Amino acid sequence: MSSQKRISLPVGNQHVEDLLLWRDPKKSGAVFVGITLLYILLQWTGLSLLTIVANSLLILVSCSFLWNNVASFAGRPGVWVPETFRSGVSESQVKSYAEMATIYLNKALGFMNRVITGKEVVLSGQVALALFVVGKVGAWFTSLGLLYIVVLLACTIPKAYELRKDEIDRAFNKAHHHGKENYNKYVEPYLNKIPRASTSTSTTPGKHSALDSTAESTPLAPNSTKKAL
Repeated sequence: MSSQKRISLPVGNQHVEDLLLWRDPKKSGAVFVGITLLYILLQWTGLSLLTIVANSLLILVSCSFLWNNVASFAGRPGVWVPETFRSGVSESQVKSYAEMATIYLNKALGFMNRVITGKEVVLSGQVALALFVVGKVGAWFTSLGLLYIVVLLACTIPKAYELRKDEIDRAFNKAHHHGKENYNKYVEPYLNKIPRASTSTSTTPGKHSALDSTAESTPLAPNSTKKAL
């Protein structure tokens, strides 16, 4: 594969990107097979995810405890512990994660604002259609099944796109061009007739403003001022 066809994913982690793009086929294959076996185990045995996680952690803790105690007498190294468990997380790492989370959270809030205000009819229609499709698909599959489908798509679509990037880009641009033409021809004329939500705060001058303008334009007589004094 030429280097020009290599793509990058907006995942923010190089290890996750390498797994999804199968940079190391053995490692990616092992992860995919492990997730598939876990899905089959959860789907066909009827065990809950919490039960499997708790039992797995129980086995891990028990084996680590026994191995460390035996290793101390035999002069062997104990169980390997990640450096993060030893030193913890630094304040700079927490700040970087918080800043990254803030960026994505603000983007999500801005998107929700665009949808809720109703000013962008096309965007609101797309969101409504997507929610409708998700609701229909959710009725066909369980939550675990949907989660596995997401993992399956994440492990196949990015790699397929990287392998056929030129062909997919040409087909996408062609479909986008035809879709834009049909939208401008059939959809946009009707959308322009739909009234948009207005956030204007301007008010129509009433009687009070008219009286104010009249009072400002009419000067006081000098004789009336002297009588008042």
